[in-house]
Amino acid sequence: MHRSRQHLLPFLFLLSTSVHAQPCDCPATFRWMVSTFEQNDAGFQLVVDRKGKAAYSEHTAAFRNQVAEAKDLMVCTELLNDWLQWFRHGHIGIGPTEKAMQAQQAHQQHRSNTSTAVATFPAGRTVKLTEAELVKRLVRLGDARHPLEGVWSGGPYRVGIVRQPKDSTRFDAVILASKNPNWKPGEVKVELERTADGRYTGTFYMGDHSTEPVEAVLQGESGSMLQMGAAWTREVPAPQFSQAELLHQRAMDAEAPFLERLNVRTLYLRIPSFAFEQKVLIDSVLAANDGLIRSTENFIIDIRNGTGGSDASYAGLIPYVYTGPMRSVGVKLWATELNAAGYEAYADMFGRDTDEGRECLSIAASMRAALGTWVDMNEQAWSVDSSHTVSPFPQRVGILCNGGNGSTDEQFLLEARTSSKVKLFGHPTMGSLDVSNMRQVTSLDGCFQLGYTMSMSHRLPRMPVDVMGIQPDHYLDEGIPESGWVGYVQRTLEGR
Repeated sequence: MHRSRQHLLPFLFLLSTSVHAQPCDCPATFRWMVSTFEQNDAGFQLVVDRKGKAAYSEHTAAFRNQVAEAKDLMVCTELLNDWLQWFRHGHIGIGPTEKAMQAQQAHQQHRSNTSTAVATFPAGRTVKLTEAELVKRLVRLGDARHPLEGVWSGGPYRVGIVRQPKDSTRFDAVILASKNPNWKPGEVKVELERTADGRYTGTFYMGDHSTEPVEAVLQGESGSMLQMGAAWTREVPAPQFSQAELLHQRAMDAEAPFLERLNVRTLYLRIPSFAFEQKVLIDSVLAANDGLIRSTENFIIDIRNGTGGSDASYAGLIPYVYTGPMRSVGVKLWATELNAAGYEAYADMFGRDTDEGRECLSIAASMRAALGTWVDMNEQAWSVDSSHTVSPFPQRVGILCNGGNGSTDEQFLLEARTSSKVKLFGHPTMGSLDVSNMRQVTSLDGCFQLGYTMSMSHRLPRMPVDVMGIQPDHYLDEGIPESGWVGYVQRTLEGR
């Protein structure tokens, strides 16, 4: 782990502690959160300077009024996170502790014992439809079936998509089966309408029945895959997947890295996550295929929809893309007492008598000696890695990325693209890299845990990533379905 570029995943907000059966105080938590964030977050002032003090004051005043009315724990949590999202979308968050969750449950139980129970979710539209009836209908339609119509599965849901009886331009996705207890057969999960330009847009009802706008897009050569708020696969009529679609489905479902030979000229490597636990798996795949990689012209690395994680997890990839000294930029730390305590906590995690632990204690001491200023973790703001030997193969490397890539994924892309072998393909990334080194602190009443950052990249202000994300060298437009991205990159690298 390089602590000068430590990029941590979103964390689970759970803290075991004693339970007091009383709701948490949302306005008090909001005041604590704002104060703690203002004083300690490395990226706070950066965003205020960019958006303006007046905009920040207006934003905070609006939420102060809203949290004053929040009595429910989940409503409070959503408001607190909405306030934080004004600053950035990654390396940030707040959530209830186990204590708060148990207190909320006890409070709700008390209310249900003393008052008439009410429905958890509002009743939505229902359509009388069984899977057997739909299958018979599809058989009768034959070739007249609309490509959207059929039985589709996605996540915990199995739905039937049918035309609305009185409008040929409207469709309903009706629940046939659900592993989510909030949804019952017959309830309408998605409402779609064909627009004048031929698109299908409408309303997607989330797991808690809240709404989000959605666009439905059939993908692939066979139309057996559908992007509709999430990835859906058609089951009836039976899908007829192309090889490209099968590879895409395998890649998107993968929980571990795998390598596949596309042809004699090109290899494909799927890495679903750079989480530290994945490092041993990534290194194992690379070791098993090292000779093949070093003797093949083209190498496609697919990191779409990653999870962030640890720099160490992608270290094994660097020798394959290396073409010369690779420069990277370090970070500086915002020195406060709370952040110094954070590095002491790091030291306890590593062990205070280890090299890592002693380094963390040294950083904590440096912070306390310079409170309210920036502290550099290294003697200079940049580093140069020239420790690798240039390998003649692969000759060309294409890396696939999209808006699901942030944090460590983006650090890998920045380093890899310094190579003359590498081109990035896909969509702009999430933009979650400028500030890092997350710290978790618990509110005074023990109800919430806040995650904020302690460090800022020396790339700023000249080269921000969080505002626009990392831009690909080759933008893959909507005319190229995601299941066709690998094939497009392969053809590009092979020059055909």
